[in-house]
Amino acid sequence: MAGRGPWPRLRRELPAIADFGRAAAACPAFRRVIADPAFLRRVRALHPSLLLGFLTFTGGFRPVEPPYASVPAARAVARAADFSYSFLPGPSGWVVREARDGRVLLDRNDGGDGIFTKLAVCDPLFRRYMALPPIPEDLAAAVQQPHLLDLERKFEIFLVPSDQEEAAVAQTSFRVWHAVASPTWNDLDPAKSRVTMTRRLLYFRSYAYGCFYWMMMSITPNFLVLDMARMEFSLLKYPSHFSGQASIIVEAGEGRLGMFSCNARFGESFELDIFSTVRPNQGEGTNKWKTMRGAILPYQYRYKILGVVNTRLLIQGDLEFVDEDFLPPNVEVLSIALNIEYESVCGMIDKAQHPLPLIGYPPSLSSPSI
Repeated sequence: MAGRGPWPRLRRELPAIADFGRAAAACPAFRRVIADPAFLRRVRALHPSLLLGFLTFTGGFRPVEPPYASVPAARAVARAADFSYSFLPGPSGWVVREARDGRVLLDRNDGGDGIFTKLAVCDPLFRRYMALPPIPEDLAAAVQQPHLLDLERKFEIFLVPSDQEEAAVAQTSFRVWHAVASPTWNDLDPAKSRVTMTRRLLYFRSYAYGCFYWMMMSITPNFLVLDMARMEFSLLKYPSHFSGQASIIVEAGEGRLGMFSCNARFGESFELDIFSTVRPNQGEGTNKWKTMRGAILPYQYRYKILGVVNTRLLIQGDLEFVDEDFLPPNVEVLSIALNIEYESVCGMIDKAQHPLPLIGYPPSLSSPSI
């Protein structure tokens, strides 16, 4: 379809992703072309996924708000999808943990004494789900008793992005990663072995160039890196002169890593610094971070990192640390680019709901993901 048929003309006449959705709804012939899996893969290769809104951990969806560009798609998804997850097997109690590639990962604690909870992956737009098999007893028994994480869960679960080859083979399947041996904290960094015994250490999970990154808070802050191709852990050091309060990794282009670093104190301005470094090679990083730019953002209160979507940082004002008399009338969720340009995404979201960004496409351009 690259050289014949309607694809070249559609690409020229429909430059925006929303235009494809309108074309699909306007004409059955266009709908057949646009619904073809090969066509959709090419569209998605040219157009990044849209930020549609935020999922809450107890069920629910907060779409983006005007003037954000993806409002029409977000509203269409809100009307079409079931974000109460009523199609999942009972009883209720499913908790949203992660969302990626049109799929939502949930778990449920049935009150047992084990470490691991029941897991399910679902497609709320097409109301499909798959219950994941339980962790084998011998593997579960080998896990040392961990500390509690958010919402009294004892482990972190997340989805791994599909590469282009996997997406081309099967859009409606996914794999459950197998267990791998990991190094001890002492092997990674002897300075952190004692800290891990007293409190949670990992924050702000992000994904860039096939690796997951977690911020590690300690005397000497670093990032814990999980290379998904090699299934190996390593460390990436912070800039030597830097001790920011909250940091998250992003793809900065040309194979370089970027880092958004948020630094704020009560009653003072909110500072955002952006750094970049050469991408580490199999865990061996240069650690030569360079300052790209810095800025003081609006509003005199702390921000909470919600995640990274399409190389942009999502942050929201944190009401816990600030006197309400100093707050503006509408506290916004902001989307910030590497060049410090920012835009409003939506209004205040209750942080107790642990909002998770949802990205995707309008229903007319979406295929079942399970």
